[in-house]
Amino acid sequence: MTTVIVQGSGDVGSAIAHQLFLHGAKVIISDEIAPAHLRRGMSFVDAYYQGFAQLEGVAAQYVIHLPSERLEEILVCSLDVEALLAQTKAEVVIDARMKKRSTPQIPAWKTQYKTLLIGLGPGFETNTNCDIAIETAWGESLGGEVIGSTKPLEGEPRPIDGFTRERIVYAPKAGIWNNTQNIGDVVQAEDVLGHIGGDAIMAPMSGILKGISHHGSYVKVQQKIIEIDPSGNAQLEGIGERPRKIAQGVVNAIKKRGWGRTLSGIE
Repeated sequence: MTTVIVQGSGDVGSAIAHQLFLHGAKVIISDEIAPAHLRRGMSFVDAYYQGFAQLEGVAAQYVIHLPSERLEEILVCSLDVEALLAQTKAEVVIDARMKKRSTPQIPAWKTQYKTLLIGLGPGFETNTNCDIAIETAWGESLGGEVIGSTKPLEGEPRPIDGFTRERIVYAPKAGIWNNTQNIGDVVQAEDVLGHIGGDAIMAPMSGILKGISHHGSYVKVQQKIIEIDPSGNAQLEGIGERPRKIAQGVVNAIKKRGWGRTLSGIE
């Protein structure tokens, strides 16, 4: 059975974990102790707070230590990749942290383990800081393997009813995020949605909360913490179009190289 480590429990990392699990892989998600990914209905991130989460019929369980026997679900944890490799000898590591503004470095474990490293998002270059680079930007190449470097971070978020970045709230400072709102709540412009320290964070516009970081998460400066959909037709749960295409590209790349010989056929 192929063992895969996915770094990042956001909507992209969760979609990849979900698809690989359905194709027969043993999947472990590694992330920070209190991750602040905001599209919680479209990911497994809530398992870090509630111990358990589901995404399109697949379950994920939070563990502090890896169990001695395989559980029939995805495992999520805060163990670092090198510790996980030492325990599992995973064949594939997928960096789905989507850091965007920092260039990923070659991880220290790469010299010790012959593990296939797949990089997602800006800053990855095939055979430089990863073995396989997958494009994550919207366009014809979305989800495809990249010869060379992935596209740099550019442009605006996809518009909804004509609104782009103005429907997203970025943390003005680092700290613990405290809120009482949840995914799917209807909010009005300038409603107070939570606090970081003593600073109130308000809704920039009226609409539905498509994303909001979990109460008690640790947020970094300029990290996305709130996303509002003004259309009234927001997808709040399940795998989104972009994460699904990226996940399909990752599965194809693994199977193409024979690293996933035990993965079942691709639908």
